[in-house]
Amino acid sequence: MTDRRTVAKLLAVLPFLGRAPVSFADPAKVDREEALRIALAYAGVARRDVRSRKIERGEESGVPVWKAEFETDFGDFDVAVSRRTGTVVDADIELREEWVRRQRPAADPEAAARKEAARRVPGARPEDVRLRREGNRWEGVLRHEGFKAEFEADRRTGILFDWNLEKRD
Repeated sequence: MTDRRTVAKLLAVLPFLGRAPVSFADPAKVDREEALRIALAYAGVARRDVRSRKIERGEESGVPVWKAEFETDFGDFDVAVSRRTGTVVDADIELREEWVRRQRPAADPEAAARKEAARRVPGARPEDVRLRREGNRWEGVLRHEGFKAEFEADRRTGILFDWNLEKRD
């Protein structure tokens, strides 16, 4: 039988469901394998596409992290995942421009770039992204709740080919 305190706890959680990932695991237990899974999902890379990888303990701005570095045929990725929360707190992603040029054009590349940038910053929205046209690319900035992202996106495909994220306090 469920007591009133258990029901009250469950009801307290309901407003937050759907807003952010909910995990009942101990947040101090983000292990090496979970950090790699988070980093690959963040970068949008399938495990089968990874040629080489290195994951080691480190620190970013005082936050204990797993530093995941991996390479694919289409780019290089450095992603730091908080060992406490599983949040990406630092990232440097560089896609090969020749690979980007071979991709299909997007129906609305500006919207695609805004949407992808917002996906990579917790709680951000496409409207938060600032873009400036530079020839055949956009230079973008996104600041949201202590995160700052600077990036370059292809104007034909909307693909973010150079991405730098920092968590700032």
